[in-house]
Amino acid sequence: MQELLLYSQISVTRHEQVLHILAGVTASPPTQITEQHLVYQQTRIPERSTSKKNAQPQQQNIQQQRPTYHKLIREVDLKTGQPTCPWRLRAEEIPQAGVSIVVSRAVDEKVLADGELENFREGGQWYRYVAQYIAPTTRFVHHNTIVNISRPYSLPEGHGALEPLDAPILPLSDCKPVDPSGAYVFIASIRIKDGKNSKLTEQAMAELLGFKKQMEGAVDLRVHERLSLDSRVKNV
Repeated sequence: MQELLLYSQISVTRHEQVLHILAGVTASPPTQITEQHLVYQQTRIPERSTSKKNAQPQQQNIQQQRPTYHKLIREVDLKTGQPTCPWRLRAEEIPQAGVSIVVSRAVDEKVLADGELENFREGGQWYRYVAQYIAPTTRFVHHNTIVNISRPYSLPEGHGALEPLDAPILPLSDCKPVDPSGAYVFIASIRIKDGKNSKLTEQAMAELLGFKKQMEGAVDLRVHERLSLDSRVKNV
């Protein structure tokens, strides 16, 4: 799956104003969700099967691979301290080079079965836990464009260090905003199931840029620097 994105940052003082503007643009009420994100570092790269006919190119590809950071994400209810959805795995590739008007990157998301979660537990051979955060999010949908406005919160140091998958979900009063100013992250995105379909990609890009133009004067949507979104583990 291919994902096209544009980003912005919304100050606390403009948050409510932007929500009202989006409600008018989308002609629909927003959805309120809260997501829990666990960040893991790959410690092993899965081996790819090779055949005699094309063994050399695939072996070269394996040598060029580097471990990446993956996320486990689920929706939670902060009032009850309980999850409302199962964990899903999200893997993001480094954004595509040569595309300057939007961020274009391949992503893979899937819901994990209980057995697959064992790969992420402490002592496993595939992943090492890095950090986690809670993201209360306001979501709007405008045609194919999904808009998420969130303010991520970091958890107290050491929380979930022994086994983050089983750690209790903390209330926001025990956490603090990742951005000390309390600003919100604004992300507008469109997903394309077949990223190799140039016609669909062009249509999606045109729609996202059209949304950007529609929001001019209210939200400054822009492209993040490509390497700042590099999901590969450094120094390996």
